[in-house]
Formats: sequence, structure tokens, C-alpha cells
Amino acid sequence: MGMQSISVASREVGRCVNAKVGRLQSAYLQGLAPARATMARLRKLDAPGGGSWMVVGEEVFSDLPDLGMGRSVEDKALLSIRASLKLYSIHQQSKDHPMAVFPKTGGEHSGRFGRACRLITLGNQNEDGAPGVRRRLASVEAASGDFRGVETCVRALVRQMRAKDVQLDYGALARDLFLLQFESAREGVFLNWARDYYAPVKSATSEDGAASVRQ
Repeated sequence: MGMQSISVASREVGRCVNAKVGRLQSAYLQGLAPARATMARLRKLDAPGGGSWMVVGEEVFSDLPDLGMGRSVEDKALLSIRASLKLYSIHQQSKDHPMAVFPKTGGEHSGRFGRACRLITLGNQNEDGAPGVRRRLASVEAASGDFRGVETCVRALVRQMRAKDVQLDYGALARDLFLLQFESAREGVFLNWARDYYAPVKSATSEDGAASVRQ
């Protein structure tokens, strides 16, 4: 399977997740009880005695993209979508403002995972949190052949984003999680994360800061 086909499939996965998260976030912030119940079920996925696939089936399985690339690729897409929805439900829990951001038409934005990880470290004297964040990012890289291990490491970083009110583009994250399951695409994902992490951070009043950190 060529990288071009994988890249096209990853964009479909990202669009699917952005649509699902967009609907969930809108309903949750309106205080709608079904959305709150859905988010609670998603957070319990994989936990002992937690949510089952059948209980969260509508949220996870409805409107899935038809990639037309075989069962193995479809399963990788499903894992990425499921993980992204669960991570969003953790990130948004008990917040009264949006923790998910979405791509701006025709331009870059700062909601990508590597940049969000960098924003976790801001506000600490001498960026004390940076070594810990970098260690967790290195742990994701070390676990890249084990999807559950990747998800565990990413979840720890998402919890830090929640604590610091750092927003995240879950469509972009879903694309990355999908691509990490292909050996030929992993290096590109980590390269992009590193580039976004180490890129200069604009001031809090700039577009970059305002898009990703709640003030």
C-alpha cells in the first residue's frame, strides 16, 4: 500500500473525527444530557466494568468513512476514531468552554499535537514541565508499535492539556494515530510533532496563542 493511499485515508479519518467531535462538543456545551451521558460512556471504554462497544456503538460506528482499502486498514481507522473520541471526552470533562479546535479554512492553526504539547510547558518558571512532556513524547515514540501503549502515553499528555486549558485539534490527532499504525508513516508523524513542538511560540495575544490556550 502506497503512502499516497495511506495519506488520503488518514484525511478521511480526520474529517470523520472532526465531525463527530464537533457535534459532541456543541451538544455538551449546551448542557444537553444525552451528550453528557455519551461522553461519560466514552471515558469508560476499555475500563473494567466500563462502557461496551454496543453501548457506544452509535457514537463510534455511525458515519464511518468507507476507505475501500480492506479490513486491516478499516480496523486501524476504527482504533484511531475510537481513541480520539475517548481522549476528547477526557479532555472536555467538566469544562464549560471548548477544548477541541478545528482547522481554519485555508490556513495553519496551532491545535496540532506537537504544538499543544509545547503549550503545556508555558507558564512554568524556566519551563520546568518541558522535560516531563518531552519524556512522555519519547514514550509515545518508543511505544509506536503498540497502539494501546501509544494511546496510554497520549492520554497522559491530554490530561495535562486539560489541566492547562490547552486546546487540541482532534481530527489532526486522529490522522496521526492512524498513520502511526503504518511503519512507513511513523517517522513523518514524529517529525511533524517535533517540528511543531520546537517552533517559536508567539505571544499570548497572537493568533497562535489565542487559538490553543484559554486565557
